[in-house]
Amino acid sequence: MKRISTIVLALALLPLFPSVSPAQKKKRPAPKRRPAGDPAPKPASAMDMRPEAQAVSEQIKNVSKFLFLYGKVVNGLEVAEDLTKRGEMTPSVAAKNQQSKDAIIKNIRGLRAGIENVSRNFQANPRLQVQYLKLSYAAEAVASAEQLATAGRFDDAGKALTSVIERLTETLLAMRLL
Repeated sequence: MKRISTIVLALALLPLFPSVSPAQKKKRPAPKRRPAGDPAPKPASAMDMRPEAQAVSEQIKNVSKFLFLYGKVVNGLEVAEDLTKRGEMTPSVAAKNQQSKDAIIKNIRGLRAGIENVSRNFQANPRLQVQYLKLSYAAEAVASAEQLATAGRFDDAGKALTSVIERLTETLLAMRLL
């Protein structure tokens, strides 16, 4: 019984003692001291890209919100197309269906305009040429989505819009802000 109480006491006190053995300890170099008059070194003229990153993140939000609604709308359009093929759709409902298709294409054009606007701002800045290139790929993907939606290939257009978010995210990564 005495042996068990000793083990229990040892286990209870174990967390109070450091568990690192002397062989495991790493020696840390002493911090280098600067002379009193020597100011701290400044980083090489780092460019503040927060406003540009904010503009890109705004486009990611716009495309993401659109895609959330897009899936629901396109699903309804597919059901309406099936009803039209079976002849079970009234002309007024078919007209509303066409209006929905036109609205989708108009909204995709709006997304493209937003990305192209940010892209133009990046193109004007010589320090953002890598990011400009990545944004131009996103703009191309939106243009592709617009063409696909115009052709009635809404599922493929949705996939192209998903790639837009990927390319915009790559733009932020190129800015080293994520």
